[in-house]
Formats: sequence, structure tokens, C-alpha cells
Amino acid sequence: MLASVFIMLASCKIQDQKLQISPIYAKPKKLIKSSSEDGKAHLATSLQEVTERLQPLIATVSPENGKLELSIQGNISSAGLSVKKVRKIRFEETELEENFITLRYIVEIRKTPGKESADVRGYNYTQGIRYQVPKGTKQVKLELYENHVGDRFVKSPILVFEKTLNYIEIT
Repeated sequence: MLASVFIMLASCKIQDQKLQISPIYAKPKKLIKSSSEDGKAHLATSLQEVTERLQPLIATVSPENGKLELSIQGNISSAGLSVKKVRKIRFEETELEENFITLRYIVEIRKTPGKESADVRGYNYTQGIRYQVPKGTKQVKLELYENHVGDRFVKSPILVFEKTLNYIEIT
């Protein structure tokens, strides 16, 4: 029984680290437009998003004992005749130079053929990350990029968020 409790607690910690993706839904909204030519009112329908889009962000949850707990969030648009999905969030670290380190998180977006559902306008993504800060680090620069893998129109990753933290080592 004690082993099952430890497994449950371990799975909770692992689940916090998983990439979570949720759709951004839209619903039809009726608009009344008047035409100046004939003076009559016409009824038109458009789509209005009902799910809030998450802004691209890397938030610091808690810096303690040489560890940073980060929360990465953002959104991608996906509608029409191609489906865009977040495949994974990749991590790149630079070497510690003069008490400064840069942490790059790259969201890999894959475009697949097919038709997106009419009520889906995109996807929100979130992921929790833990990072062990090297000793002697005074500043940490956080960068979030979007990389459209396999898209011939977007060649290099696009910077969507950047923030520099002054990190005070807690011993």
C-alpha cells in the first residue's frame, strides 16, 4: 500500500511536466448589417472565440535552492484547410558566461494536411519545467520560440517571448 502511494505521488509530479494542449473553440455569432444602397438590414454570421487564448509567456513559479520552476504557455492558430499541432517543447541551454545563462524553449509546430473543425480556431499549450541552475549564475535569460517544422514559408524559429531574471542564489 505504501508503494502505491509513492507511485501516485510520483505520477503527479510527472504529470506537471507533461505538455498539455487544449483547443480554442469558437461559436457562431449573428451580426446585423445594414446596407446603405437599399436601406434594408441583412443578417450575417461570423465566428466568435469562446475560449481565451493564452499569451506566449514563461512565468517563474518558484526560484529556490538552486532550482527554477517555470511555467510555459502560449497559443497557435489552426483553422481552414491545414491542421497545426504542437508536437513538443524542446529545450536548448547555452554555456554559463560571466554569470549569465540563456535558456531557450522552442515550441515545435507541425502542419498536417486535412481540414480543421469549423468550431476550432487554434490550440493553447502549457507545460511545467524544472531547471537546475548552475552555481555562480547571477542572471538567467528566458526565451520562447515558435518553430514551424516543415513549413516552407517559415524558415527559422520566431521569437515570441523574452525575459531576463536576476537570480540570487539561495544556499
